[in-house]
Order: sequence, then structure tokens, then C-alpha cells
Amino acid sequence: MQTTEQTTPPHSLSDWKVLFPYWKSEEKWWAWSLLGGTIGLSVLYVQSAVWFGAWYHRFFDAFFAGQVAHCLGMLPLYLLVTVGSVAVHVTQTYLTQVLSMRWRLWNTRVYLRQYLSEEAYYRLEHGPNRADNPDQRIADDLSQMTVQTLRLGLDAIDAVTTLFSFAVVLWNIGGVLSFDWHGHHFHIPGYLFLGAVITTLTASGILERFGSPLIGANYRQQHFDADLRAGLMDIRRNSEQIAFYGGEEAEHLRLSGYLAHIAINWRSVVRYTWRVNFIGETYTGIATVPLWLMLAPKAMAHALTFGLYSQINSAYTQVRISLEWFIFNYADLATLRSVLQRLGEFERVVSQQSQSGIERSASESPAVQTRDLVLCLPDGKPITEIGSLTMESGERWLVRGPSGSGKSTFLRALAGLWRHGSGAVSFNMRQAMFLPQRSYVPSGTLRQALSYPATPDRYETLSCQQALQVVNLAGYSPRLDDIAEWGDVLSPGEQQRLAVARALLFRPAILFLDEATSALDEGNERRLYEALLSTLPDTTFISVAHRNALCRFHDHEIILGDGHAVSCVLEK
Repeated sequence: MQTTEQTTPPHSLSDWKVLFPYWKSEEKWWAWSLLGGTIGLSVLYVQSAVWFGAWYHRFFDAFFAGQVAHCLGMLPLYLLVTVGSVAVHVTQTYLTQVLSMRWRLWNTRVYLRQYLSEEAYYRLEHGPNRADNPDQRIADDLSQMTVQTLRLGLDAIDAVTTLFSFAVVLWNIGGVLSFDWHGHHFHIPGYLFLGAVITTLTASGILERFGSPLIGANYRQQHFDADLRAGLMDIRRNSEQIAFYGGEEAEHLRLSGYLAHIAINWRSVVRYTWRVNFIGETYTGIATVPLWLMLAPKAMAHALTFGLYSQINSAYTQVRISLEWFIFNYADLATLRSVLQRLGEFERVVSQQSQSGIERSASESPAVQTRDLVLCLPDGKPITEIGSLTMESGERWLVRGPSGSGKSTFLRALAGLWRHGSGAVSFNMRQAMFLPQRSYVPSGTLRQALSYPATPDRYETLSCQQALQVVNLAGYSPRLDDIAEWGDVLSPGEQQRLAVARALLFRPAILFLDEATSALDEGNERRLYEALLSTLPDTTFISVAHRNALCRFHDHEIILGDGHAVSCVLEK
């Protein structure tokens, strides 16, 4: 878990690459069409604002000249353009929302494929290179990325369009500033526009200088918020165990630690946000002062009418607001940059290939083969030497040894989950099934939990009922289509029996059992092994267990201990 003192990973330009794949995907025509329509409506909306500026000039000149009848005649067109402008704006908002959702859905599908391929989800939690809280990055960060990128991007396009449109107006109506200084005569064309640019860029530079730490603070805040949410999820998943232990105080202390990190880092967020807001609000408050100073010569020359001032002020304000896009959106840009940083980090970690000293290859043979296999710890220290073994089709192997000798690690190496070591393993991976000690039971219908990892429609109802009956779970047969949190409903022993029922349905050529019956009494354990052996006579069994009672169901044995493995044939 990261602490508040740890430095934030450096921001990289490569993080911005996560924005581009969608626009080159199979949905690119939809994406670019929606974006083009949105930008076109944005340009149209800006042009209506330019029209309104010119209309105000004519209207107020006539109004203050007492030409009321002429002013009333101008109102119908004004109302018509207003309705059209509103229609353009709401349509643009609708298209933006559609594009945002399509982009988010596409990104989420891609990230889910990456997350669930090549055991990336496992490596993110157990590998040397990790990315904290991948659930938040997929569920929350992708949503923020699409919404914020479109909003800020379209606002930026709108700002550029507005800038060019009103810069022309301001340049033309502002005229030339002429003055003498130290014996020299100066002419500055478009001085109102240049003044707006200089003052805004100066304020933006100051803001970036004092507000940039907000990016790192936002990155850490997302991390700490996700830690707290993950801690609360742990309590939900393990509520019964916590209740048995009476672990309320321990959990309160753990969650309080997460909350303390949030509070400490939040002070940084508040402090840097205060800086950003102070600079931004101060600039906004004094932004019109330079305009008044620049218009002073026109006022002294009596060349400034109210209508002209209204148009100049409108154009200057629009130019200034366009240039202030960076200032107004700095906090959101900081959040977006931190989101892109987290997503970029996620993609880099997921795309990294595991550095494996153990070569794992698929074959069509039902035999399981190891060649010079050595299991090591992540630091390279040897655990045990398995050597070269061949477990032929239909053979039943029992793996035993003291705790810590590498029994479960051996099965993890066969499954490709443990890459530390050397040597090679080979077997028919498509026809293999692993039953771990702690069975995974997804929520949903019991049929889904029983069919896992296949889809619920893979097996007929009668087959499911028969499998439940064999593993002594016939009482659940009427509830096959009931929706529940079956991981909470079923006891650990029932979950292990459900896992064996899956194997009976799947009928694998190779079955690995990692203490898969440890939560069962000897009677149920014997019943399950007898069912497996009678139903799957040609299946190769490799069992990790401590109980001597399981010897009767196996004909070969691997004993781990003292850093090496000894294989032998079991006497019946």
C-alpha cells in the first residue's frame, strides 16, 4: 500500500497514448462522425455568439438614440436566432453524451480483455510489477477519462473557434494604438487583442508554476480512495470470518489507517486547489482592468459610444475567456492527467510479459511431463527440485510433503501461475482442470456457479442435477436457477463439493486437486474420490494432500522435502 510520503510516479507523455486507440478502431467511423457533428455544431454556436455581439451593437446604439420602434422591429429575428442557438447547443450536448458512452464502453471492453488474458489479473496482484486497484482503473478511471477528455477537448475546440472568431472582430473594431515615447512614435495595430493575449498567458504561466503539484496530489487521492473501498469490500467478502474472530476493532484500525492517508493527502489537495483557485479568481476579478486602461485613449478622444463599448467588451470578454480555458480548467486538467497516468501505468504493467525461467508448453498428449524442473522463490532461492517426470494418462499421483516444501507451488508452476525457477512442463492444457483448496463461487444462479468456467447453457439440467446428487448436494437441485451470493450460502465443504461436481460435468483429461477436499470429513472425501475415479477412469489425477487416507485412491506418489522430490509407486 502506498503511503502519503511516497513519490508519485513521474508523468509521461506516453500516458496520453491511451486516448488514441478508439479513434483507430472498428468504431472509428461512428466516432469521427459524432465528433465532427459535435465540432460543427460548436462552430455554429460560436458564430451565433458573434452575430449576437454585432446585434447588440446595433440594438443599443438605436436604443440609446431613442429609436424604440426600430429596436422593437429587431426583436423577432433576435428571438428566432436565440431558439436556433439553444437547439444547436442542446443537440451538441446530446451528441457529446452519446460519443462519451460509446467511447467508454469500447475502452472498457478492451481493458477487460487485457485484464482477463494471459493471467494479467493474477500478475497484477501477485507479480513483481503491480498496479494497485485495477477495478477502480477499469470502472472509474475509464469513465472519468472519456467524460473529462470530451468535455475539456470540445471546450478547447470551442475556445479556439471563439478565439479566432472574436479576435477578428476585436482586431478590426479596436483600431490602432498610437503614442509617442522618448521621441519615438509608435503604432500598435490590434492592441486590444494583443493585450488580452499577454495578460492571459502571464496568468497561465503563474498558474502552472504554483499549481502543478495538484496533479500528483490527485493521483495519490485516487489511490487512497480505492484502498478504502477495497478494504470495505474485504469486510463484505469476509464478514463471517471477521465476526467469528470478533475482529471489529482490528478492521476499524485498518480502515482508520486508510482514512488517515486520505485525510493527510486531502490537505495537500486542498492546499494546491486553494492556490489554483486564488490565482484564477484573482485574475478573473481584475481581468477587465487592462481593457479599461486600453480604452482610456478612445474615451478621452470621445470616440467610444455605448454601442461600440458593448461590442468591444463582448469581443474582448470572449477572447479573454477563450484564452482563459487553461486557467478555468486547470484543476480538471490536473485530474485528467492523473487519470491518464493511472491508465498508462495499468497498460504498461498488463502488457509486460512475465519473466519466466520455467518453460511451459501445450501438447495434445494426455500425459503430464516435467523436464529438469526446479522451483524457486522470487529472489531466486531454490524451494525444491522436481526433476524430470512423466505422469501417463489415467495414472493417479499424490503429492505430499511437509508444509512449505512446495506442494502447492508445484501445481501453480504447472498452471503457469508460478514462473520462478527453471526447467519445463508440458501437457494438454485445453483438457486440464485445476481445483484449488478455496473454490471460487461466482454470484448469480447456482447453475452458473456449477457450470463455471463454462457458460450456464453448456450442460443440461438433468446432468447438473445428477452431478449435485453424486457430490451429496442433491438438496440444492431445485435451486439451480435461484440467484444468490452462493459463496456466502455454501459452506467451505459444500463449495469444495461443488467444485468436484464441476469436474464431473467438464470431464477433463487431466485433473489437478490442490487440497481440494481438505474441508470435508473422511466419508464425503472418500465418496468424492470414488465418484471421480469411477466417472473419469481415463483421467490423469494429480492431488496435493496431507491425509494418508487418500493413498488408497492413487497409484503413484511424489514426496517433497529437503529441497528435492522423490517419486515412487504406492503399494496397495
